[in-house]
Amino acid sequence: MHLLRLALPAALLLYFVWRARRQRIFLLGIPFLMYASQSLFFDKLKPFWIPGRLSTTDHVLMWLVIVWILYFDLLLPTRWRTVKRPRVFGPALSAPEEVVLLGIAAWVVIELGFTVLRFSDLGSALGEAKGFIYLFVGYFLLRGMLCQASRDDTLDFIKVLILANTAAAGLFFLHQGLHLHLYDATEYKVLTFMGQTLTRSFTFMPQFSLLALAYCYARRDWGLLWVGVLIVTLAALWVSYTRSLLAIAAVELLAILLVRLSKSHQAGMAIKRGLSIVAILVVLGGVAFVALPAQSGYFLSRIHMATGSGSVTGDPNLQNRIDKLRTVWGWIGPEGHFTGQGFATASQDPPGANIPWMASDLVWVPWLYRLGLVGVALLVALYALAGWRMLDLAVTGADDAEFLALVLFGALVGSFLESAVSWTLLNPDRYAMGLWAFALVAAEACRRRAESVASLPPELLGA
Repeated sequence: MHLLRLALPAALLLYFVWRARRQRIFLLGIPFLMYASQSLFFDKLKPFWIPGRLSTTDHVLMWLVIVWILYFDLLLPTRWRTVKRPRVFGPALSAPEEVVLLGIAAWVVIELGFTVLRFSDLGSALGEAKGFIYLFVGYFLLRGMLCQASRDDTLDFIKVLILANTAAAGLFFLHQGLHLHLYDATEYKVLTFMGQTLTRSFTFMPQFSLLALAYCYARRDWGLLWVGVLIVTLAALWVSYTRSLLAIAAVELLAILLVRLSKSHQAGMAIKRGLSIVAILVVLGGVAFVALPAQSGYFLSRIHMATGSGSVTGDPNLQNRIDKLRTVWGWIGPEGHFTGQGFATASQDPPGANIPWMASDLVWVPWLYRLGLVGVALLVALYALAGWRMLDLAVTGADDAEFLALVLFGALVGSFLESAVSWTLLNPDRYAMGLWAFALVAAEACRRRAESVASLPPELLGA
């Protein structure tokens, strides 16, 4: 096991670096593997986590900066650079979605200023705002690199990332489903069901499963490889015993199939794809109940708990999340409903000490507490506009352009739904990579805009 924990991440790292010789986007494998962290044992490669005094998110940002410098040859003289005059943060912003994102960044700066004025403590305010600052710094670094890459290279990178995630999904299934002790850490929960000891862990869950599902759903052709990716990914979701993720996977499928159905020449393919996936799910369900009766029975009992209350809102877990939002709403008070509490420390605003442990259940807790209703409205608008952008590009595009837009549309749908049950982009270990999906969206929007301009007649370009 010790050999596996070192060999797997080392092999993935070497593969990404090897591919980066010809396709520079593969340098991004380093921060993406750091994002995956424990699910692929990347935390075992100690050189990436020094100096030890830095936090995990500090290390991720540090390596993202290093990759960005290498990507654009910024340490080389101009005459030796691959791109002579690189746009290191990418071309002009895509309106309106990136304008909204810039608005969120501006609102964070305003809230930071308000907090400093209230408490006269710039250092503490910056410490509390660090995660949000990293969020936007990381976004523009990713944006610059992804906008420089071609669509073909981007799709190659996403494909390899999904295959790495499939390896993580397989390991997670073996660990949590078959109880082979692969990961060396404390379980989140240990319980007994049908006379068998079951465990629940979220630390080791594959991080890109919703992207992997969107990729499988959106593919025009399916070989054995992608059927296997779909099966392994769904198996990992099954043994996570997480009802919300299974529901999100279903909504992702429905959203992507509806886009395919909206294009008349793809309706037949969409129907066949939907029926194929349903057939796979039926077979998987039957196998699961035969081979893993205790695990499947426990998951079924959790589903029954959600439906047995008589209404969706009656589910205890959902009620818990609603109660947390109500609690935060009460903490920030009428004067803070629109602006939130900014970046006050726990000593300056004692209820804020509870936000970190509450945030893991839904991203809207820290977002509402810090940025108020204005911040919440801006984040909802960002998801809606970025999703609409990809939906439009999927409907109007063809071939690889259509496929990539459809994958990103599905990933955004999944990410937005997951934000109601997880801290998603505000994971404290991964702030700098929190907006990676939006950076991919921005890069594809920039490519499509450039292609539209290039297709214009010369006389219009001259005008």
